[in-house]
Amino acid sequence: MDRSDELARWLTGQRWFAGKGRGIARAEASRIGRLHDDPPADLLAVAVAYTDSADDAAAGGETYSVPVSYRPEPDPNLAHALIGHWPPAEGESPQYAYDALHDKETTAAWLTGMSAGKYAGSLSFHRDSTAVPLPANEPSRVIGGEQSNTSLVFGDLSDGPKAILKVFRRLVAGTNPDVELLHALGQAGNTSVPALLGWVDGEWTGPGGDPQRGTLAIATEFYPSATDGWDLALASVRALYAEDDPDPAASGGDFAGEAYRLGQATASVHADLARVLGSVTWSAAEIAELAATLRKRLDAAVAAVPDLAPFAEEIAARYAELPAAERSLVGQRVHGDLHLGQALRTDTGWKILDFEGEPARPIAERSAPQTALKDVAGMLRSFDYAARQLFSGADPADPANRPGVEERAAAWAARNSRAYCAGYADVAGADALADPVPLTALVLDKAVYEVVYETRNRPDWVDVPLGAIRRMLAAPVLDDVLTGGRS
Repeated sequence: MDRSDELARWLTGQRWFAGKGRGIARAEASRIGRLHDDPPADLLAVAVAYTDSADDAAAGGETYSVPVSYRPEPDPNLAHALIGHWPPAEGESPQYAYDALHDKETTAAWLTGMSAGKYAGSLSFHRDSTAVPLPANEPSRVIGGEQSNTSLVFGDLSDGPKAILKVFRRLVAGTNPDVELLHALGQAGNTSVPALLGWVDGEWTGPGGDPQRGTLAIATEFYPSATDGWDLALASVRALYAEDDPDPAASGGDFAGEAYRLGQATASVHADLARVLGSVTWSAAEIAELAATLRKRLDAAVAAVPDLAPFAEEIAARYAELPAAERSLVGQRVHGDLHLGQALRTDTGWKILDFEGEPARPIAERSAPQTALKDVAGMLRSFDYAARQLFSGADPADPANRPGVEERAAAWAARNSRAYCAGYADVAGADALADPVPLTALVLDKAVYEVVYETRNRPDWVDVPLGAIRRMLAAPVLDDVLTGGRS
């Protein structure tokens, strides 16, 4: 098996590989730059073309970042990270290739490179001007759970990790919004986001053979004692389901105070992004263009998931309400993929993370001005998910399956959605629910996206967004949905 075949085989087994289920026609590697000398480690760009694509590889392929470390003999400590046994180049010995993000002897190179402003091949390492000292030469470990990237935390476990490095696995040309927006928020002194420590850029060969340049990795402040917002919300939901009183306000695990503070944090981020990077009031034509974009996404989703077809006409009618002559919307830079899993509750308050936007969308689209309501809509959908995702449990004894659980779920999601919007309004000075038409359209757009995602990845969960669409279309305005069945 040659190097290309082994890379292709290895890629198909990675969580972050987007081409699962597709046949790989070619996996061609090129070196972006040398990461580490002893043991040697390179950063490779692996351009993938698929057997079900047209002859034009650029139209149907992707490029992946693969840091590789080499050993002349098998290393039992890295057996879990083995990519393959590569044949030698002329005049060289055979090499055992490993995923270098799991190789603790090479991972310090990322942060030492940032500290030194290193250049290696087409790699360029950068340290943010406002950054605190980087924990270079400290131990690292890979953290699990990510779907699109690979992250490592650095720091002595006795003191708590101090930095997190996120390596973008799927390479796209351009500056990643995570770098751009965290840098802007750092300049603004915003305290609701982690500090940007540094980043890495590079050049590689794209699927069609064209040269590309973009962001390869980012390092930010890490919070070892923080609690993930999704986990915190689920704990609140479980507490409500286990109690006799169905009112979430009476629950010992009531989340509304946290939801309110998270709304405040979101609004502070939006305000600072608008102040540093600017904003613009959209014209009626631009609002009509937004409505047309939502309709195009709906049409594509219906083509992919026919189960959406019965709802398409009513959803499109909600989108068509957007271009009212008297309506005003402001475009600015936003998070772009905000949900409870993108927020951490730390000792000093909420921190919002991962400003890269939806990774599957083109970087130009992720970097374009959008209405801040997109982020609000994403968080409202996340509250609904937190309230209802436990329904998939099959055990009748599970509290998630007790009678009246749907009413509890509706009440929990409504209470926390309203608290979040109230916190947002407290800082923004404007109520996201004041004009429910744009927010309703964006919540529906997010739910449509979720139906496609769940159909492809987690079919057992598809009833969560489908149910949300049914409820929203049955209500005259979003306000009625957010009552949770209560006055």
